[in-house]
Order: sequence, then structure tokens, then C-alpha cells
Amino acid sequence: MIDIENLTYRIGSRILFENATLHLPSSGKIGIVGPNGCGKTTLFRLILGQEEVDGGEIYIKNSTKIVCVKQEIESCEALLIDFVINADGELVRLRAILNDEKNISAEELASAYEAYDAIGGYSAEARAAAILAGLGFKQDDLGEKLGSFSGGWQVRASLAATLFAPSHCLLLDEPTNHLDFETAMWLENYLEKTDKMMLMISHEKQFLNKVCNHIVSIYDGKLNLFKGNYDTYANTRKTKEVALIRNITNLQKKRDHMQVFINRFGAKATKAKQAQSRVKMIEKMEIPEMPSSEYKVRLSFPQPQPQVDRRLVELEDVSAGYGNKVVLSSVEFYINSDDRIALLGANGNGKSTLAKVISGRLRPQRGTITYGRNVKISYFSQQQADELDVKKTPIAILNYMDSGFSETQARAHLAKFGITQTRSETTVENLSGGEKSRVLLAINSLHTPHAMVLDEPTNHLDIGAREALIEAIEKYEGAVILITHDFYTLEKTCNKFFIVNGGKCTPFTRSLDDYRRSLLAKDSMENGSVKNSRIAKSEISPDQKKSVGEDELLRLEREIAELEAKKEELEVQLSGSCDPALCVTYSDCCKELMSLEDKWLRSNYSYLT
Repeated sequence: MIDIENLTYRIGSRILFENATLHLPSSGKIGIVGPNGCGKTTLFRLILGQEEVDGGEIYIKNSTKIVCVKQEIESCEALLIDFVINADGELVRLRAILNDEKNISAEELASAYEAYDAIGGYSAEARAAAILAGLGFKQDDLGEKLGSFSGGWQVRASLAATLFAPSHCLLLDEPTNHLDFETAMWLENYLEKTDKMMLMISHEKQFLNKVCNHIVSIYDGKLNLFKGNYDTYANTRKTKEVALIRNITNLQKKRDHMQVFINRFGAKATKAKQAQSRVKMIEKMEIPEMPSSEYKVRLSFPQPQPQVDRRLVELEDVSAGYGNKVVLSSVEFYINSDDRIALLGANGNGKSTLAKVISGRLRPQRGTITYGRNVKISYFSQQQADELDVKKTPIAILNYMDSGFSETQARAHLAKFGITQTRSETTVENLSGGEKSRVLLAINSLHTPHAMVLDEPTNHLDIGAREALIEAIEKYEGAVILITHDFYTLEKTCNKFFIVNGGKCTPFTRSLDDYRRSLLAKDSMENGSVKNSRIAKSEISPDQKKSVGEDELLRLEREIAELEAKKEELEVQLSGSCDPALCVTYSDCCKELMSLEDKWLRSNYSYLT
């Protein structure tokens, strides 16, 4: 489907790709990996024809339809549901014909109806709504104008349109950015089940391991294809590098041994022939270059001053929000000096609000916050990158934050976060996203805090930088409160979990794996894995029924049966009509049915609560 032959591409004097060749499997779910700045996004632009190659060819089969997430959204006046549906150009074309049925022949009309049915036109609203729901949108959002949503939610809408659009190949550039843990899990599950070819740029090991069956590594200007997920790739590459280094070392030893013979006996007539033979052998000997070691980012948080009070922060009956809007209510929460806490829950439920309250960035509307003596708390916000003065250098920003810092001290502090001397003297507007994040981490740890509140710190960090962040958190002796959609980072750094949902903050006493499994089980139900509640009902023992309340189960079963009958009736009506109102009714019926089945199953399986 996509073949790359001898690709060469330069940016100025810098070579990104040099004679790179890659043959991609048509059924592949391919992860694109490599350090920041190696050319991952540029590769996508070259495939899409948005950049011209300097050499070589990219061959794409004529019938191949490639879609990607649009970074700029033009139709902000469109309703959210229409924006997603309009991504299917053929569907839009057929609807225009069917809406103008008076001006076309009966034969053309019949053909249009047949084509419309074949591409799933009658279920378009329901399919689009299901994708939007998976990405965190509510039912009430569907009729809102796209322009009324924030930039992050518009990116989600663009991702939904990409997933909805008919295609042979998906190009996804860091698709989990702007998602919370829950929606990232949904996307991971959705892509795992999709049978399309996919190319995905991602820095999340869990995502790459779960979704991908091939990995393309961009390294030293070459494109190298590995079969398997990320862990398989990492192990294979390490094994190959070890074998290559061993081979190079042995060849160098052999060459050095022959050179010693030549130096010692080359001038002697009796040994001249043998020495000359070894000279020729050395000339013919080809020793591969040593694999260049990737630049490894190092992160190091300065250790906090000893703290007398073990309890750093305590929230008692705290309510918080913005203006008259209450986001959190009656929160009871505390942080000890050695805590590693993860805040879980879908976006919009108050994780970031709680993070701001803890760090003192937001005053509570009610309740009491008690801080330990002389406690310092830093706050890393995913929006802070937008607040950096893009015309200043990192050194200038640090000096502004603390005028007592000498330039030497500022350089040393930035170096702890992988910001080299050259990059520390580069204006922020010319730094990569990963470098900006590391500058922010440097700023937030500047005054040796006793606790760090980190809201999505892994965004824009490549895999190496994420590993460095994990290591730095492990070595840090203060408390950490972490919000991230990166399962691997959560798993490696946190041992306490709180779910922020419905205005409440409650401890989750089981493991992160248990939480992940509960999300997968819920997603499975909502996507129809449990389609016939009467079959599922028969698998529940009498004792279980009694324990949860048979009357409640019977009530839910009656309502489910009524909705199933209504759904079947609507499907019959939709087979002969494309009435948008009828489609919305059908979608609402499906969602209500899923909700009831979810309630029924939750009544029987306590681990899904």
C-alpha cells in the first residue's frame, strides 16, 4: 500500500532522511518511534504530499485513501455531530441527492438509496455519536457548534472525524495527547479492534504495546521496520546492537593484531610477503560503524529541605469551582511527605481543579485547607507552555523567576533537565514541545518544593524523556501528585489512587490494573459485547440475584425488553427513511439501552463499580 525507496530529505544543512527505504505491510498497525526532532511528523507530511522529497520516491497505491487528524479546523460554525458526519464525503453527496429527490429520476433515486444503505447512511448519526461519546463528549454536546469548544476538545472532535471517515490508512500523530486516561483507554481499545492500516506516532509504551504489530524506528536518518509491539522492538534492537558491537570489536582486534605483525616484520625480507598479504587483508576488511548512542535525556529534581510535619496538606470539607459553578464538593483529602498519588477520572470531573486547590492556585469556595509549616508546593500545568514568553531564552526566564540566580546556577539547573547550553540560549519559540515541557519542569522545581503537583507532564516528551521523568520522580524525596493519561508512567511512579468523579474525590484501594480492567469491561458493554441481556441474565446464579435484589433486576429487565422492542421497530422504520429526527431517536434509544444494560451488569458484578 505504501512503499518508500531511497528517501532523502533535508532541512537546510540538516539531513533527516538519507537513502531510507521502507516497505510497509498493508495490514500493519505500525508505531513510529524515535527521539524528538528525528523526523516522525515530517515523514507523515511527506506521505501526504505536503512536503517534497529531495531524493527517492514514496509509492502509494492509487486506490489508497489516507486520512489524518486535521490540525486546523475550518468549519467551526458546524454542529459537532455534523462536523464528524461531514468527514464522509460520499455520505454527504448521497444525502444531497436524496434531499433533492424531486429533481432526479426514479432510477437514480433508487440507486442513491441503495448506495446510501450500503455505506451505512442510516446508522451514521449513531456511529458518529458513539465515537464522540468514547472520546468524552456528552449527548448534549452533539448539537453545539464546534467553535464553542476549547482547542483541546476541538482536537478531539477532529480525531472523531478522522476515525469516522472511510479510509484504508489512518495517520495518527500522538493521538492520545489532549485525552484523559479514560478516553485514551477507549481509543486504545477502538484502534486495537479496527482492521485498517494505521501509522501512529506515539511516545506511550502501553499504547504501542497494545495496539501495534509493527514498529518503525527512525534512527540515523534510516527507517527500520521491526515486527511486533514496542517491547519486542526494544528487545530485538538491543540484541542486534549487542551482536553488532561484539562483531565490530572482534574485527577491530583482528585488524590491530595484523597491524602489529606488519609494523614488526614489514621491513624484513623473510617476512615481507606475509606482511604484504596482511596489508591487503586490512585494505579489504570492512568494519561497520559503531551504532551511534542516542542522546539520553537526564532529569533530576532538587531534593526538598527536611520537613518537620509529615502531613504536608489537608483538605477538610472543601468545595471548589469557578464563579457560581461548583466543580468539587465536600472533598476530604490529605498528602503526606512520601506520598505518590495519581488522580484518576475523565476530563471535566475536576482533577485539574483539585490540583489547583492543593497547590494554592485556586481558593476553595468552602472548607478548610491546612498546610504544614513552611511547606512549598509546585504546580506543573499542561497549559503553562502557552504562558511562557516565547521571545525569552530559558536562562532569561529562570533569572526572571529568581533574580538571585546567577547565570552559572541557571545553566546548571537547566542541565538537570536535559537543556544543553546551546538550547538554554535559544528562544522558547524555537524549542521543541518536549524541550518546553522540560523547561517548565525546571521552573517548577526551582525552589526545591516539598510536593510537586504534575498535571499531564508527559505531553510532548519522547520515550527516553518519559523514562528519565520516571527515574527522577523515583529519586525525588518529596510528595508527588500526578495526573497523566500515560498508563506506564502511572504504573511506575504511583502507589495511591484517587478517583475524581461527580464532584467527589474517593480513594481507589485496588490496583491500577483493576481500574484499567473495569474501564475495559465498561467499554466492552457499551460497544455491544453484552447485546442480549436475557442471555447474560441466565448466567447469574440465584444466590447472586438474591444478594443484589431481585425486584431491581426484574425492573431493569422489563425496561431493557421494552427498549429492545422499540429499537427493532425503529430499525424497520429506518430501512425506508432517512429522516434525521428518526436517526436521532434511534441513537438515543441505543444509548439508553446501553445505559440500562450497564446498570443491570453493575448490579450483579460489584467489581465494575
